[in-house]
Amino acid sequence: MKKLLAFVFIITSVFAYAQDSTKTKKVSRFFIGINFSPDYCFRTLKNNDGSSLSSELISIYNKVETAKFGFSTGINFCYLITTHISIDLGAQYSNKGFQEKDAELTFGSAIDRRRGFVYNTNNSSVTGKIVYAYNYLDIPLKVNFVFGKKKVRFISSLGLTTNLLINSKNIFIGKDNTGKSIENSSSTTSTYNRINLSPNVSCGIDYKVNNKMFFRIEPTFRYGILKMTDTPVTQYLWNAGLNISYYFGL
Repeated sequence: MKKLLAFVFIITSVFAYAQDSTKTKKVSRFFIGINFSPDYCFRTLKNNDGSSLSSELISIYNKVETAKFGFSTGINFCYLITTHISIDLGAQYSNKGFQEKDAELTFGSAIDRRRGFVYNTNNSSVTGKIVYAYNYLDIPLKVNFVFGKKKVRFISSLGLTTNLLINSKNIFIGKDNTGKSIENSSSTTSTYNRINLSPNVSCGIDYKVNNKMFFRIEPTFRYGILKMTDTPVTQYLWNAGLNISYYFGL
């Protein structure tokens, strides 16, 4: 019993000291920030029905599809619990997806193998690719752990992002046999599930400018855990980026 009381006293004292030290230094507890993250985006495919045909399709997709570059940007609200622990809640616009490798097409129209859309090229020979673009409103919630007492500190974060699909497009980008650029697109928003969840993890550097401002650079990884379609072959989007953010106290 005495040991338990002693433990409670120590924890209470540490928390009280953290609260008092924050007040003494007049450190802001509420911060608002802006961020931008260039992202490397791709997907993971899953065989939902277990058939050999679905496995063959996955093998084909993995050979002809590759990653694309996207981005995430928005605003964040940060609440400082102690000088070493904080909570972030934000609203982000995020561009995710992947693309096909460039290929020479020898038919009149470029056909999207995944969804069956046809992009009219009016040429017998074109070179190009199909870009699968997904635009989301992301609502990230994460807990940050900051280590160190100097201006430059180490930060690690764990969180969960709710992804709300705004729209999605399959875009054919190419050139005909005369060198003329071709670009056509088809909306695919209605074919995908509108909500997803993405656990995310990051670690990086937190630079404390002063008690009212700080700057962060964090390599970040996000992975969608809900399937995007109820089809024999479905996909899970993921992206890895370098999140750069700036916060100032309210």
